[in-house]
Amino acid sequence: MHGLKASRAVKAKPLIVQPIWDRLDHAVIVTDCNLVAPGPTIRYVNRAFTRLTGYRADEVIGRSPRLLQCPRTDPVVVATIRRDLHESETTRATLVNRRKDGTEYLCSLVITPLVGSTGNTEHFICVAEDLREAHSKSVLQRVSGELEQAQALIEDLERRQSEADGLIARQQSELAALIEQYRATCAQLEEVQERLALREGALERSSREFYRSDSELNASKEELRVMDEELRVALEQMEEANAQLAQSNEQLRRLQAADADKLQLLASASHDLRQPVMSMGLFLDVLRNRLGESERPILGGLLAAHVSIRTLLDGMLDSARLEAGALNPMVEPVPMAIMLDVIHNEFMLQAEMRGLRFRVKPCTATVSSDAQLLERILRNLVANALKYTATGGILLGCRQCCDAEGGRHLRIEVWDTGPGIAENNLRAIFEEFRQLDNRDRDQTRGVGLGLAIVARLGKQLNHRIGVRSWPGRGSVFSVTVPLVPKHSTSRGRSHAGRAS
Repeated sequence: MHGLKASRAVKAKPLIVQPIWDRLDHAVIVTDCNLVAPGPTIRYVNRAFTRLTGYRADEVIGRSPRLLQCPRTDPVVVATIRRDLHESETTRATLVNRRKDGTEYLCSLVITPLVGSTGNTEHFICVAEDLREAHSKSVLQRVSGELEQAQALIEDLERRQSEADGLIARQQSELAALIEQYRATCAQLEEVQERLALREGALERSSREFYRSDSELNASKEELRVMDEELRVALEQMEEANAQLAQSNEQLRRLQAADADKLQLLASASHDLRQPVMSMGLFLDVLRNRLGESERPILGGLLAAHVSIRTLLDGMLDSARLEAGALNPMVEPVPMAIMLDVIHNEFMLQAEMRGLRFRVKPCTATVSSDAQLLERILRNLVANALKYTATGGILLGCRQCCDAEGGRHLRIEVWDTGPGIAENNLRAIFEEFRQLDNRDRDQTRGVGLGLAIVARLGKQLNHRIGVRSWPGRGSVFSVTVPLVPKHSTSRGRSHAGRAS
């Protein structure tokens, strides 16, 4: 920013020249000559001032020109202007001022004192110009000149382009003729190349077929050699397999012969061993009605020994028959009333001798099963309950139930008040020769075949075997058997006949 000084004041009559000032493009501000604080006040502004600053005349007349200043207005330049005005000299300066809308603009100022008829300064007149707008006009004039030069250059280029287009058109015509000639030559050359390619292709195919035939012949020879080797290995393996099969057949024949001998032995042993045991049972039954109260304990011991022998014998024979696969179930309608009565008569006296209650709830249902094998399951369950129940009693009962498919079944349950079984031993009790709480091998409690035979007979008959137990309170074992509808009749052997 800068300030320049002029040496002489100007005489003028502001009110007379106002119409001239309104027609100027530069902003004109007329103030009084009061230089004492707060300084001069505005007396007149022209229309260009309003366009430059945004202030109307009625908004600024009577106010200080300092309202146009902003924080970026240079105070040094303002001080220089004030000093020049005190000396009544014309001053020039460049300042950053602020419009009414708050935007800033860079302007050039020329401030001249106006002297009256008395020779004293009466007013100050300031002419302001927006330097950016002036710069834009200058640039616009320069650009206009350059545009005119460019237009002349374009016209000259268009003239030259027209001349060049004519020349190019003639050259293109000549080039098109040369291209057509070149295409004809290329077509002839392609035709020759196609004939050569056909001959080369035929020769290459012949060569490939020759080499392929030779390769295929070699591959076929290799495949035949591999197949011959594989066939030789397969024959050796077949011979080994035939030898192993012959050995297996011989072993199978020996096993079948051994099974046949075992079955014959079982049939003979079953008759020879069961006969004296059954006779002992009959004698004990006769003695039970003839002995007095004093001999009852002796009879109880004999009955317990008889039951242990019979249970052990039945268990061993059943286990052997199951191992040999000689147990073929005969499924038929079985009335439960007869079977429950047989079980009750068989174990009632033994329970009384041990001071236990043995109750059997009547049941008139008929089930579909093998009578003899089902009776064996129930006998083993009741015998197992008697072995492990010291006080209380045993209950044998039935209840009807349905499976997931809606089929009706009869669940036969044996409840006892024994010591119960821990949950982690519920599977182990169905293993052969496995007894809980019999470390001393008390032979009156069997050898651990009863529940194992129950599980295997249940699997053979497709009857579900269940167990629930509460340690310290007792257990309940069950076998679930399909029910026969009431309108069905039994055509097979009666249960009583088979039980005998």
